[in-house]
Amino acid sequence: MRTCVRYTLGIGIALLAAHRAPAQQPGADSSLVAAARRALTQRYATGLGENVRLYNGPEYVSYVRRDTQGHRFFGTDAPQPATITYAGRTYAGVPLRYDLVRRQLVLRAPGGGLEMSLIDEQVARFEVGGHTFLHLQADSARQLPAGPGFYDLLVDGPVRLLGVHRKTLQKRSTGTENISEITARDEYFVERARRYYPVGKLGAVLHLFPENKAALRRFSKEHHLKFSVAAREQALVALLRYQATLAAAAPR
Repeated sequence: MRTCVRYTLGIGIALLAAHRAPAQQPGADSSLVAAARRALTQRYATGLGENVRLYNGPEYVSYVRRDTQGHRFFGTDAPQPATITYAGRTYAGVPLRYDLVRRQLVLRAPGGGLEMSLIDEQVARFEVGGHTFLHLQADSARQLPAGPGFYDLLVDGPVRLLGVHRKTLQKRSTGTENISEITARDEYFVERARRYYPVGKLGAVLHLFPENKAALRRFSKEHHLKFSVAAREQALVALLRYQATLAAAAPR
């Protein structure tokens, strides 16, 4: 059973008190425990510095086998320096991994091997690996195309291009062995006037901007844009950025 652990300033303090309690005598001994508690609290807070409020989520426990093909994180399976807006404050240089199977943000507890998940509701946005992710939530005015969660802001402006990155853990049997593998799937959406339109090919973009259809088609041809799975994101970013310049240059 998965155990949830809160990484607050109480870590270690309760353990210390519980360990010493049977041998404690009232009076002087209790003051020693209190002093130790204060020292441990100060040491823990000093170690975390200004990031202390980040470390209050549940424990993150690995759920994949060591021989699993592929990894479950965004970009790389190693922690990447990130900037996170969390509970109203912004933290820079935080070592972060983004689990795309569970769509969880993962931090390693300072000075130890334990990892924890950030509380999604407290995350407004984060930047990692050259990408900016927004935490979007549905409301009465808009329905999100992939549900509430983290959306990759690929092109900003009056018309935005958003990406949703997911990975799936799959298990199958070949008859002689059990294979565990992780596969990736990316989706892209144009957001305009709080409505979302799926895009993946040139034709989908041209359909959204008929007034610039010829110019966008010509741009795609001149720049040899490809919309294969591997090249799709780069092509869509280039095309939507060009569309933004056309819109800005259009007479009002």
